[in-house]
Amino acid sequence: MQQLNKDNNSNDVLPCLLIPVHGSRLVLPNVTVAELIPFQTLEDVAGSPAWLLGRTEWRGTMIAVISYESFSGQKLGTNSDDLRIAVVNAPNGESGSLRFFGVLAQGIPSLVKLEAPAIKEKPNMDLKLGQKMEVTLETGYGVIPDLDTIESALLEQAW
Repeated sequence: MQQLNKDNNSNDVLPCLLIPVHGSRLVLPNVTVAELIPFQTLEDVAGSPAWLLGRTEWRGTMIAVISYESFSGQKLGTNSDDLRIAVVNAPNGESGSLRFFGVLAQGIPSLVKLEAPAIKEKPNMDLKLGQKMEVTLETGYGVIPDLDTIESALLEQAW
């Protein structure tokens, strides 16, 4: 994950998106998200696990779209009427075979500038698959996803 940088105010800040998912928000640095696109019908991937929702074309490239909640073994709720797909830069995208993947978002993400003191790790948390850390923010709770684990799982699938 991107490190905190010096902003014009000499404060350590990390520009991030808080992406709404069922029961939580994913905390991703802006540079990690290539684009937010409206939800579109997904092409099924035969024999794929439930967390791999399908694939779609984005800028001439087929990308896999996942349900983060399903990937991490969390209970799913009813989908929002305002679904989006967050197109994420794969951590090893420049050198690997997977450059991008999509994460289903349950609404419009919030843009925030997080300062180091505003991010606190939640103590005594059992992390689920795909979670790097659960954090307490000034605006509530969030999850820092383990993008490397998600990327590895996608590379194991024939999508």
